[in-house]
Amino acid sequence: MTMRSIRAVAVLGALMLGILPSAVADAAGCTVCICSVSATSMNFGTYNPAASGATTASATINASCVSVTLAMNATVELGLSAGTSGNAAARQMANGATRLNYNIYQDAAYATVWGNGSNGGSQQTMQIVNLLSFNSTKTAYGRIPAGQYVRTGPYTDSVVVTFTF
Repeated sequence: MTMRSIRAVAVLGALMLGILPSAVADAAGCTVCICSVSATSMNFGTYNPAASGATTASATINASCVSVTLAMNATVELGLSAGTSGNAAARQMANGATRLNYNIYQDAAYATVWGNGSNGGSQQTMQIVNLLSFNSTKTAYGRIPAGQYVRTGPYTDSVVVTFTF
């Protein structure tokens, strides 16, 4: 099996949309596949450090492939880069030199940090079983812990979404 990655820049902080145009790739059992990945923005809105609870937001990531020839049979993975901090387990948004801690999770319970498997978080693994067309939408759950007294202003982070098949 030939492994290729499709990357889309998705700024998951105070964000903008990142979309990657379709690309041709070789997936298991597929000689000609057209795959793409896209992400919506994750916007936390206004953060209040005196709030009693965490500030949350979500974004969606969509991965799709279409085989032009044979049915696809593959394990595919969605990974997220660590962003500014370099460590997915301790992500930070930036406003100049000031940092605001946050993270991105795979679940609404905020239990599993979403990373790329080697940067402090886990990838999401999906199976494509005997399909000519594959489409999967995953939700990314963002959370800023309460009690971080930082200067006011916009905080952002750039996170790269990687779709590996």
